[in-house]
Formats: sequence, C-alpha cells, structure tokens
Amino acid sequence: MKKAFVVIVIVILTALFFWFFANKSVAPAPLETGKNFSPSPSVGAITNGNKATWVAPISNASGRITKKPFGIFVSPADSPVSPEKFTGYHTGVDFEIFPGEESSSITVYAICSGPLLEKISASGYGGVAVQKCELNNQPVTVVYGHVKLSSISIKSGQQLKAGDKLAVLGEGFSAETGGERKHLHIGIHKGAGVDLRGYVQNPGELTGWINFADYIQ
Repeated sequence: MKKAFVVIVIVILTALFFWFFANKSVAPAPLETGKNFSPSPSVGAITNGNKATWVAPISNASGRITKKPFGIFVSPADSPVSPEKFTGYHTGVDFEIFPGEESSSITVYAICSGPLLEKISASGYGGVAVQKCELNNQPVTVVYGHVKLSSISIKSGQQLKAGDKLAVLGEGFSAETGGERKHLHIGIHKGAGVDLRGYVQNPGELTGWINFADYIQ
C-alpha cells in the first residue's frame, strides 16, 4: 500500500513537471525590420510619428547642425559663415562637415521614399537633387543642395527608398557647391510644387517649409 502511494505521488509530480514546462511562455523573437525601412546603420531612422520611413540624410546628422539651422536670419554683415553672400531667413537645415572631412567622400542618403523629380545645377547651390515625398500623408518636395551631380546615378522619375544612397557632397568652394563651403542643405517645401529658394525675406513665409531638425533624433 505504501509503495503504491509513493508511485502515485511520483506520477503526479512528473505530470505537473511536464505541464509546467509545456505551458511556460516563451518570449517571441524580435521582428526584423523590412528592407524599405532600413537606412544605413551610420545614419539612423527618424521615428517622430513617421513609422521610421524617413531617415537622416548624412551620418551623425544632429551633430552637424552648427551654423545655419532652419529659420535663422543671415546677412553679409551678420552670419555664422564668412564670407556670406545671402540675406534672408533660412528655409532649410545645413549639415556641416567635420574637421578632416574636407577631402573625404561624404555620402548623402534619401530621407524619404519617393521619385527623384530632377537633378540640376542651380545658382547658390551648385548640384541640386529634388525628390517628391509625403509627410503625414501630405505631399512635400525635398531639396538636397551642394551635391556632386555626377554622383547621382538614378534618373529623374525613378523611385528612391528612404535610406538609399543618393549622392555625395560636392567639393567645397567649387562649381559643385556653387562656390560655397562643403556642406549639405536640406529644404523641405510643403506641397507638390518645387521651390528652390534657400532664403525668404519675410519670416512669415517660413510656414511654407518644414524644419527637418524636428525629425532628427
């Protein structure tokens, strides 16, 4: 009788042991990010309500905004850049190079997904790429200024995905940058119309543009 009781206890304990491990929750494996949402690891995703569909246009982006942020008023007599050719309120965000990068090839990435509208040479910019995208389901046009046109392999009308390599920065103080220092200008204009203006004379006009720095981590 005693031996039978011991056997029953062992059977019950064994059953409880297997039931416990069979029902123990297992943490799911982390989801892999889709290719459409994978920027260059050195760039970083923008997640400010945009589901990581926008990325920074250059490595260490936030640390490069040191001279001309969005909305700053500049003139030849009052500017963080010398010499200064322009006067007005800055419609974009300038990303500067770091010391030692003067002769380096600096990659520029598409900040969003959408077609390349045009790649042209424009006064004050040198090489310019213009892309059509959406932000919060509204159309915007993105201006990438001071880039080397010959480095843009994609043709006008072709699609870019956020994080795709778009170009490299132009050589400083050359035709590639419109005679300007080596840096990247990003201007985001609301609506489907292309507006290449880097400055406006009335601060109220800045409402037609978006401060891209608000979307950088």
